[in-house]
Amino acid sequence: MSIFDSPERTHQSLIDVGYLTKREISTVIYLAGKQNRPLLLEGPAGAGKTELALSVAKAEKMRFIRLQCYEGISDKQAVGDYNRALQEMFVILQSKNQTCSWDEIRKEIIGRAFFIAGPLLEALESPERVVLLIDELDKVDHAFEATLLEILSVWEMSVPLLGTIKSTHPPFTVITSNQERFLGYPLRRRSFYIQIEHPTAQLEAAIVARKTPNASHELHAFIAGFAQALRAYPMDKSPSISEMNDLAMALTGLGRVSLYPEDKEILLPLIAKTEGDRKRLLMKDGFENLVELARKNAEAMIRLERVEADLLVPLKKEFVAATRGATA
Repeated sequence: MSIFDSPERTHQSLIDVGYLTKREISTVIYLAGKQNRPLLLEGPAGAGKTELALSVAKAEKMRFIRLQCYEGISDKQAVGDYNRALQEMFVILQSKNQTCSWDEIRKEIIGRAFFIAGPLLEALESPERVVLLIDELDKVDHAFEATLLEILSVWEMSVPLLGTIKSTHPPFTVITSNQERFLGYPLRRRSFYIQIEHPTAQLEAAIVARKTPNASHELHAFIAGFAQALRAYPMDKSPSISEMNDLAMALTGLGRVSLYPEDKEILLPLIAKTEGDRKRLLMKDGFENLVELARKNAEAMIRLERVEADLLVPLKKEFVAATRGATA
């Protein structure tokens, strides 16, 4: 079955490949796939935007093509460019053999055979549907952003000398932004928009549990509580979901079910990724206070889970009784 068969199938397929999210988000992913609309994902770095695109590709077994945006990127990197060396070699060989006229040579060297495709052209030309990730679009200017509008509107692209390249299978396109600048309304108008935030403590504990299935639930709850504490702390770079997974695996490898003050020097490289953050966490009682807050967060989460479980028990009994009565 395809991930785009139904919203329920989309949600379950994403869970099966390890991407845990809300049903509402799964439904928007389903609709984007069915209607050939790009997804625009905005939110903090490390919240799972790129992982969403990777997970769709994994769930659907689609080829994954990535355009990593950066300051100074041009059409040549995104769309492609002619292979100059190959063109020159062809001209030299044809000149020696004298088998073609200059007009024929000129026509040949501006053909598709001498053009090296970039990620955008590669995605459009693919004979099968692919996942196209346009990552961190907020790092480039509005001029480059404008080059995407034709593709996102009609799934075709005008390439100088080559002409118009049309897609037979529009790629499932995901655009991400860390909100370093505001993306223009024309692009937003063409996209389905999702704000991706860091997960709730319960969801993060479930994500961590996927990476460390042999660890205790107490450790998973502690890691989720520690993530909450760190993200509320004034840091240059808040920890991503993947970094919290790294911490969980490290603690599991050390045989720990929690963090202790003496672990600070060992585990800081997993948490603090700037000198400023390292110094902040080394300040007197800074790390210790965060660990204590993490424990309180974890305890509160576990208490809430127990309350929810206690509330569900009578509901389950009523459901079983009603089912038996209906079949009697």
